[in-house]
Parts: sequence; C-alpha cells; structure tokens
Amino acid sequence: MHLFGIKPYRRVTPKLYKKPKDSVFPNLLMTESPLGPGDIYASDFTYLKYYGRWVYVATVLDVFTREIVGVSVLTTHHTQLVLNALGSAVLHRAPPRIIHSDQGSEYTSSDYTNLVQSLKIQQSMSAPGCPWENGYQESFYKGFKLDLGDPHRFATLGELVAAVYQTINYYNQKRIHSALKLPPRLFKEQHDVSLMDLEKVS
Repeated sequence: MHLFGIKPYRRVTPKLYKKPKDSVFPNLLMTESPLGPGDIYASDFTYLKYYGRWVYVATVLDVFTREIVGVSVLTTHHTQLVLNALGSAVLHRAPPRIIHSDQGSEYTSSDYTNLVQSLKIQQSMSAPGCPWENGYQESFYKGFKLDLGDPHRFATLGELVAAVYQTINYYNQKRIHSALKLPPRLFKEQHDVSLMDLEKVS
C-alpha cells in the first residue's frame, strides 16, 4: 500500500459539543457574604499519602473568621467522611445559614443533602471544574500541608491523626492569617468583644 500510495479509508467522527454540567446547587458565595461568625461555612477534604495508603482529612471552615470548626479524619473518602465533619461543626454550634462545597459525590449524596436540609441549611456548590470557587478551603489546605510536613515522619497512623488535629489547632489559635492579620480564634474573640461593646452603647 505504501509502494503504490494507497491509504486506508478512515471514518471521520464529528466532534460533539458537550454542554457543561449544570450545578446541583447554585454557588451562593457569588452573591452572599457572611453576616458574622457562624453564618457561612465552606467544606472540602484533602488526602495525605501515608506508607502506601491514603488518609483523608475533611474540614469545615467559617468563612467570616476563617476558623476550622469541623474536622473528620478517615482512611476512606465515602460520605461518612464529610458527614462527620459537618456533625463536628454543628455539635456545639448553631447550624450556619449556608454551607458551600464542590460537587463531589460525597456532597451530592442523599445522606449528606438530607442532613443539610434537616438542619435547615442552604446548600451551595462550586461550578464543575472550578476549584477557585472554594478558594477558602484551597488556601487553608495549602498552608495546612506545609505546617504538617511529611506524613511519613510519623511512626504510626495514630501519631499522624493526632498531628492533623494539632496542626489544625495551631492554625486556629496561633497561626497569623494573612487576610485577618490575626489567628482565626483571636479574630473571632475580638469581633465578639466589639459586638458586645456596641450592644452596651446602643
């Protein structure tokens, strides 16, 4: 065929345009701003590689104070991971008005959405393939992994999990947040004091 310049027939398949997938829930962060602490939460999870296995860390972040208010650590990323994080966030706090996440299957699952609805929370989601729409959590995880360091330096899984909680506690109470110029917990405390002073004056 090469000698006589003969080429095989190739069927040309037309390229089909696929309409981008619509969001399961609208991105309320595009139109809403937190009215104060506890008003809007952002949720997400990340993973750590530890001696051939994955450890998943889910967190819930208060968008106003940037404080991590809910944490869950599991060796699987099933819905239970994010359910635990949300449960941790509302255990000793009133549920927020809005909770934001990406469109991962954990957050679109019926178990998760039913819990959110039962708590009377509005669910918000980033558009598909737009991680910057959950930039609060993306920024947190970047610093979190730097502060935690190499997971392989821990001799046991238990030590790694303990370090995860210690790192988050350090972030909340001592790490200076670049946007707040204060650690998140101190920022919240100062906000609460200022609010009390205003109420006394009024």
